[in-house]
Amino acid sequence: MRDRKHMTPRRRIALLAAFCAVGLMAASCGADEGADVRTIGDGGSASASGSASGTASESGSASGVAAAEKDCQPVGEDLEGDADATVDMVLSDYRFDPATVTVDAGVVTFATTNEGDEAHELAFLPGGGPVPFTEDGGPDEEVLAEADAFEMEAYGPDRDCNATFELEAGDYTLFCIVESADGETHYEKGMAGTLTVE
Repeated sequence: MRDRKHMTPRRRIALLAAFCAVGLMAASCGADEGADVRTIGDGGSASASGSASGTASESGSASGVAAAEKDCQPVGEDLEGDADATVDMVLSDYRFDPATVTVDAGVVTFATTNEGDEAHELAFLPGGGPVPFTEDGGPDEEVLAEADAFEMEAYGPDRDCNATFELEAGDYTLFCIVESADGETHYEKGMAGTLTVE
């Protein structure tokens, strides 16, 4: 097992979500402000207002190489029929298109297509701003968990994947922190954007 320095945010998020799913959701992960931390492994609802169902799964997307063959596991399929808006988004090496998105608060589906050569994810940091990194240079999974970051986990090239969330008004940073073979995250290579929920 890797030490904490190399633990990916998705692994940390999966562990936190699994902890919540064991019955401590109300006490530890309940109706606080911001988005619930969740992973793509939950087939249930995904809400940025404090409710989620399903189980968490370990990401396995520590590197783009390891996740390149990963299939899409949709998020929030049970909410998709209630979506107030759909955002079509292309994930590529190393950017989001569009990189700036504005939607009304409510249920939003992100219909993504990976047109890159590597696996990519679509992650959200409530409150906006830069993605936090540790002094050692890795993503700060503790700060991301405390900020209630949530995501659609990485999936491989030439695939489509949908993620539906109930989003509260506010600013969010869009990011991908899958690690490339050279050790840099996609975020460090410029794969970031902004989401404004009005």
